[in-house]
Amino acid sequence: MKTLQAKVTSKGQVTLPKQLRTKLAIRSGDRLEFTMDKPDRISVRKKRAPGSSAGCGRQFLKKKQKAVTSEEMDEGIRQAVSRRHGTLHPEK
Repeated sequence: MKTLQAKVTSKGQVTLPKQLRTKLAIRSGDRLEFTMDKPDRISVRKKRAPGSSAGCGRQFLKKKQKAVTSEEMDEGIRQAVSRRHGTLHPEK
């Protein structure tokens, strides 16, 4: 990724460039963690709850795409496996 720039406002606010927000799947309300690597260098990373994978696939959703439930995901997986490997035994 190329170097990106942003301007600091008089209130100390910065708007992250869209390319960066998209790449890191950063949305409104997400928490960011800042680390000073050197006196003039800052690293930023998206903060997640320990063990959390919530939101990790958001970057793959298209705008206004409806999120699916876990039941819909399970059914989709079941159908794909069945198509690829044949009929599965029905659940007991």
